[in-house]
Amino acid sequence: MKPYYQDASVTIYHGDCANISEWLSSDVLVTDPPYGTQFSQANRGGGYGRRQNAGAGAAGFTIANDETVEARDNMLRRWGKEKPVLVFGSPRLSEPPGVWENRLVWDKKRPGMNGGPWRYCHELIFVSAGFVRRDNETFSIITAWPDQSEHIHAKPLGLMAALVRCAPDGSIADPFMGSGTTIVAAKSLGRTAIGIEVDERYCEIAARRCSQEVLELGAA
Repeated sequence: MKPYYQDASVTIYHGDCANISEWLSSDVLVTDPPYGTQFSQANRGGGYGRRQNAGAGAAGFTIANDETVEARDNMLRRWGKEKPVLVFGSPRLSEPPGVWENRLVWDKKRPGMNGGPWRYCHELIFVSAGFVRRDNETFSIITAWPDQSEHIHAKPLGLMAALVRCAPDGSIADPFMGSGTTIVAAKSLGRTAIGIEVDERYCEIAARRCSQEVLELGAA
């Protein structure tokens, strides 16, 4: 398949990861898939973390394949159980299928708009075996303010850099790339990465971010 964007470190494909195989050749999966929150909102009185209407600073949209967790689970089945995986998830919905050696917490420092008795201000990160401790400053709770400037559910660059830094050696795959924060973090850390995104407007944003000069995060 012809890349949407490519440089020495990063390759971006526009399309559904279910129909693309190039990302499966990568060594480590780091991704933030649809949570299935549209289903949750319809059947459980309000989901978490996947608002359908964007606020100021980001275009309004609905998230593709967010009706169920099928897209997430199919992606994990295609990836398999042999290679390392890091995947985000909602603390209110079903865990992604897999054997998780660690469950991390992203402390967002502000509450979400979910229903229920408690407003959640965190998301979970499920991590398989294979990730490594780089120093004594890697903790199971990572605090970082959300960055919604270009995607209403984008993860902040500092968060993704902290996670990618602990990934084992090899190339990074993000089959639900969004605006490209994971692959930008990988490039900043001297890693190669493949990103897949079904929405072309976010492919364009990710390509622009990757084509700009990337600050070196390896010594941060």
